[in-house]
Amino acid sequence: MQWLLALETNGDPITSCRLMNIFRRKGVSIVTLAMAARTEGFSVVALVETPEHEVDHIFNFLRRVEGVENVTYYRHEPEGDASFVFIDADADSSSLARFLQTFPESKLIFGSHGKYLLEIPGDRKPSSASLDFGKQEILPFARVKSSIPQPELVAAQT
Repeated sequence: MQWLLALETNGDPITSCRLMNIFRRKGVSIVTLAMAARTEGFSVVALVETPEHEVDHIFNFLRRVEGVENVTYYRHEPEGDASFVFIDADADSSSLARFLQTFPESKLIFGSHGKYLLEIPGDRKPSSASLDFGKQEILPFARVKSSIPQPELVAAQT
């Protein structure tokens, strides 16, 4: 199964080394990886492949790793409920520009070295035809789990 893993870590480079060792030990095959510095640490986005039955275990394991602050994973959704898009443009920003023209209300979640993760508003779900931008790899995803608390919607009282 192909999925996207987004992590935030502290500023200690040893944490990143630990992550690579965990991926190796857990049999996580890295398809592509991008890392960006933040003021408090690092953001990491990796397109990985693992058996589907391992995803929950790896998610929960990474949440407990010292130095890892937030973990979110996204399931590849070729058709259906995709609300996130991963663009692997290999430093060619023209595909990102074309995508933003098609979905101007998209929100950039992560961008580094030609790898971009964008959120598409709920009312505009991408179809496979709308994601055809030539040779660049544009993959639709749906958020499955996150260690970042999501705001709860409170029902209005009448």
